Amino acid sequence: MPDPTPALLQVRGLRKDYGGRRVVDDVSLDVAAGQAVALVGESGSGKSTIAKLLSRLVEPDAGEISLDGVNMLEREPRGPSLSYRAQLQMIFQDPFASLNPIHPVRHHLARPLLRHARVPKAQVEARALELLTLVGLQPAADFLDAYPTELSGGQRQRVAIARALAVEPRVLMADEPTSMLDASVRMGVLGVLQGLVKDKQIALLLITHDLATARLLCDRVVVLFAGRIVEDGPAEVLLQSPSHPYTQALLAALPRGVPRQVTEGHPRLPSAAGGGGCPFRSRCPEATGQCKDAVPALTTFAEDRRVRCFNRETTNV
Repeated sequence: MPDPTPALLQVRGLRKDYGGRRVVDDVSLDVAAGQAVALVGESGSGKSTIAKLLSRLVEPDAGEISLDGVNMLEREPRGPSLSYRAQLQMIFQDPFASLNPIHPVRHHLARPLLRHARVPKAQVEARALELLTLVGLQPAADFLDAYPTELSGGQRQRVAIARALAVEPRVLMADEPTSMLDASVRMGVLGVLQGLVKDKQIALLLITHDLATARLLCDRVVVLFAGRIVEDGPAEVLLQSPSHPYTQALLAALPRGVPRQVTEGHPRLPSAAGGGGCPFRSRCPEATGQCKDAVPALTTFAEDRRVRCFNRETTNV
């Protein structure tokens, strides 16, 4: 992989088919401890499916998911162990749906602490207060017995982050964690995630359609289209000089840019049987006959960047 830092989470050749369509195809990426990686793409590109595969809410049809170099799909073929779920935690998009409204915050934090035996029962309340303080809910005692319906969206999302941290994960996956929050509270939630990466050396995979958020928070950006990675590189470099036409179109569609014709339409998911040419060709201003006949390989250039395009001078990975 492009990043020389040893990876905590390694994904190789991940694939998932649904209804004769390949929704995730040959996805490979690394996330190191203390690193934030953004998985970027429009709706329908396969981002959330990848999150479900990595959290093993659904099982992949092919590929490897490794922690510290150990292929967890081989080690735990019947499903994820409690240890795996502790090491890799998910923060869901909707803070209003991810917390059970009939239970107070105390319950949402105590349950994982006890289920994963992180502290003795007598120390649960003290640890819960520490977790609430860590995510910026202060004074923490004021939130412990509050119900989710009594909290704002930003407060709920912070509770959800605290719940994920209760089991002391090494990898956090955040699926559009601020998309349902007001702009005024987004920065606070993103600041919490940024602090966890820096101070706790947690590996963060941020799943988002927002390139501005990716630029702000992440070290690397992985761009996904129709289930395949089309570009990957350091965040600042990639977003300042995108190589793939799809990444260029995403940047052009930001509010300060002028949306292009190339961004219109929907991803054409490839057949599970393979072939069919480049899925982006019908929306690409640079498409040639070669793009219709074959799918370009993901190739590397500039040492730490990858791109999937016939019209780029690259070197095979």
